[in-house]
Amino acid sequence: MPAPTGAYRVGMDSLKDTIRRVLAGDRDAYSEIVREYQDMLLAFAAFRLPDATLVDEVVQQTFIRAYQQLADFDATKEFGPWLRAICRFMILAELKSRTRDRQNRETYRDRVRDSLFEAALPAVEEGADADELKQLRKCMQGLQETSRKLVAFRYQQALPVEEIARKVGQSASWVATTLFRVRDVLRRCMTEAQA
Repeated sequence: MPAPTGAYRVGMDSLKDTIRRVLAGDRDAYSEIVREYQDMLLAFAAFRLPDATLVDEVVQQTFIRAYQQLADFDATKEFGPWLRAICRFMILAELKSRTRDRQNRETYRDRVRDSLFEAALPAVEEGADADELKQLRKCMQGLQETSRKLVAFRYQQALPVEEIARKVGQSASWVATTLFRVRDVLRRCMTEAQA
């Protein structure tokens, strides 16, 4: 094996010997590798992650994965680039997970909001006086035709957002966003009429 390069210091056992000790079951030897490469990985991850709170987590996950895959490391190659490749994978996995979590929260929030709006609409109609219903119809007439169709599909026909999206040839997220904006316009229109 060529002389160790990069971050591995001369004062430590050779990298090859340290890896051999780890593979033989010496967990303390792995802590030497962690100490040696931790700063490099922290800098690598910090440069690529938008949220500083994730950096330590991703680096820790990287070292865990590297430990699990240490037997697969090719000792003729440099260790730093191998660790960075694992870290890059962990960063991508974390970013994908964050994106999926954010999308799930947004979908959940939209569904809760729709459910609350749908549950409130009949109560409003039942308890509303003629003037309020008249004002709501007037506000509805002020909407563009596409917006009126979306409201009718969603709240009169009780169609799911996905089915409305197919009917109007748009994405479900476009429909949900547009319905959110339409509800806001109607809310403001009703508030202004009552003022």
